[in-house]
Amino acid sequence: MNIGFGNVNQGAVGAYETTLNNSVTKQKSALRIMLESQKSSKRDTLSIPNNTKIFTKDGIAALIDGTPIPEESQLIFYFENYNNPKAILDAVNFGKKVSCGYNPDFKEFGITRIEVDGKLQIIPNYAVPKMTAKGLSEIKAVNNTLTLSNKSYYSWTACDGKTYPWAVRDGRIGWAKSELMLSYDDIPDSTGYRREMFFSGKILSALAKGGSGLLIFDKKDILDVCEHVGIETGFFTVDAGAGTHHYYLKESGKVENIDTWMDNLNSKNWMEHGFKEGDVFSVFGNEYTLDSEGYLHVSKDDTFTSYEIVYPKND
Repeated sequence: MNIGFGNVNQGAVGAYETTLNNSVTKQKSALRIMLESQKSSKRDTLSIPNNTKIFTKDGIAALIDGTPIPEESQLIFYFENYNNPKAILDAVNFGKKVSCGYNPDFKEFGITRIEVDGKLQIIPNYAVPKMTAKGLSEIKAVNNTLTLSNKSYYSWTACDGKTYPWAVRDGRIGWAKSELMLSYDDIPDSTGYRREMFFSGKILSALAKGGSGLLIFDKKDILDVCEHVGIETGFFTVDAGAGTHHYYLKESGKVENIDTWMDNLNSKNWMEHGFKEGDVFSVFGNEYTLDSEGYLHVSKDDTFTSYEIVYPKND
């Protein structure tokens, strides 16, 4: 999948040198770094492989305004990937324990924290690439099946008519974290698109993770989101990196969890409820015969045509 990067300045990504501005905070941070380095025998530079640039610690401190000075070990991921914007973007959008801090007036001097192999890593905000939805596939269902590749990017057209980059990770569907964290304050919300994207992402994520939590949403909002991605009333399926889940969407906007129905039908011993071997059950338009042990075997992969369960006569 091609990812559209907008305004990626390769010279800026990793090429900030040691010139400090007049900020007292930055000067103090840089001075502290240099004084500490003079007390040790360690080098005061961090070399970047395959590049002639040398980044001094005071230069890094100058970038990180008003935050604790990082340890060299916390910058390993950044220096290994400073010239690989996609790796940085994926780490932010698909990584664990991702957080971002900055002064709204000086975002480029803030930092993004991520966890890599169980260890805290820091990426200067200026090094997180800006994204564009251009070239990304739209989030759309085909034949009432919404299938999204895990750890991939997609396009979402919001109510303001603009497209935004979304990300999918283990069933979490929504506005890409890199954009949400660093662009949120830059774009005016004149049409309520932020609220729309927030609730749309929450509803789709709930569906992608098995339906838990859907009850808190207004049924009309659920209908609107389903319609937005091409899901019509009836049976539908969602798979976005957290398993395949089957549902039935009613005209009222209520979503019935077909997987739960199937589990209940297959787990129950029907002989204990007066039925006998060979009894035929009609489940969502298909017929299933009770086995010798008293169980049904309804497959979630079957094609269903009717939202109805007809039980055999119980004499």
